Amino acid sequence: MRKLVLGLVAIIAFGAAVAWFWMHSARRDQASAPPVAQATASLPDIRIGLAAPLSGDQAAFGAQLKTGVEFAIAMVNANGGIAGRKVELVTRDDACDSAKAAGVAAEFVSSGIVAVIGHFCSGASEAAAAVYGPAQVVMITPGSTDPRLTDQAGGTVFRTVWRDDYQGLIAAALIKQTMPKKKIGIIRDGTLYGQQVVTVFKAAVAKLEMPEAAADLVIGADLSAKTAAAKLKSAGVGVVFVAAVPERSGAFVKALRDAGVTASIIGTDAMASPDFVKAAGAKAADGAIVTFARNPLDNPAAAKAIEKLLDQGKDPSGYVLNAFAAAEVLTAALGPVVKPDPAAPIDGKRLAATIRVNRFTTVLGEIAFDAKGDLSKPGVVYYVWKGGELKAM
Repeated sequence: MRKLVLGLVAIIAFGAAVAWFWMHSARRDQASAPPVAQATASLPDIRIGLAAPLSGDQAAFGAQLKTGVEFAIAMVNANGGIAGRKVELVTRDDACDSAKAAGVAAEFVSSGIVAVIGHFCSGASEAAAAVYGPAQVVMITPGSTDPRLTDQAGGTVFRTVWRDDYQGLIAAALIKQTMPKKKIGIIRDGTLYGQQVVTVFKAAVAKLEMPEAAADLVIGADLSAKTAAAKLKSAGVGVVFVAAVPERSGAFVKALRDAGVTASIIGTDAMASPDFVKAAGAKAADGAIVTFARNPLDNPAAAKAIEKLLDQGKDPSGYVLNAFAAAEVLTAALGPVVKPDPAAPIDGKRLAATIRVNRFTTVLGEIAFDAKGDLSKPGVVYYVWKGGELKAM
């Protein structure tokens, strides 16, 4: 019995010694380890670029991008940053110039910028994308709509705005749904923009099993609006798809109405301009349907952001919310890329893949991207001119 008691005492004493050893070891480890806040503070900032036209004819749009991105980044930093790392925004002016944009892109790449929001003008974006692509630097544009940008990019370019040619698709869908038996006429100008939109429109018409256009005319130096109107009247068209700059679109619609043609008019976003109504006249423009981006100010998902922007005296209109959404996408995608090892360099290829396969909650609503980097569901809707005002249908 005494041996048993002595044995128990020995076991208890040994256990106490082990417990004492581990407790003091843990205290030494805790004392030698830096506090969490101190370790977080030592991490480098995540440097993101903003490239926009802050000078020149498009400077007003550049200011809108700057407002949206700065506001979004400020919110991220106020909430602790990304995996404990603050975000530093580096802003450069490209003046919507291709050569300057390429120079800005080269500077960003050489200085270790991990991703870029911008550029705005399509030509500038295409020149910059040629620099970002080989360096695996992600670029998200809030304003470039030229289809060639994502058609030719190498997988690191995204946009939070529609692409021009998508308008041809939804214009064809509207005709199929509301006026399938009307003969179709097409009017475009000689610009690449007009050609791109019409190409998609004609492909959509064929896919929807509608008769091909009775007339496809290019107005310009070789064909006046008046002559084009006469040709369409002779062809007996009942609906005309218009893809031309505002002034030419307006001149054509005026000529068509002057010729007594009552065909329905469906045009691209160029016809959303007041210059279209000025050239056509309010009476002739009445009833013309326009494909255009849904106003983000009407999106319930943007209500809180709009309220905060207004509280700070900032105008949320124009491309502000598209830029805000681009920053939301980028910072949200950086999270899972950075968290496994916050101190490690950011892998641009992995960042692009993360953006491509996920859905993001933004001020534009929930958005996702297709394989090219375009919005999977572009927010393009129909508007109509009434009494000199453009109103949602």
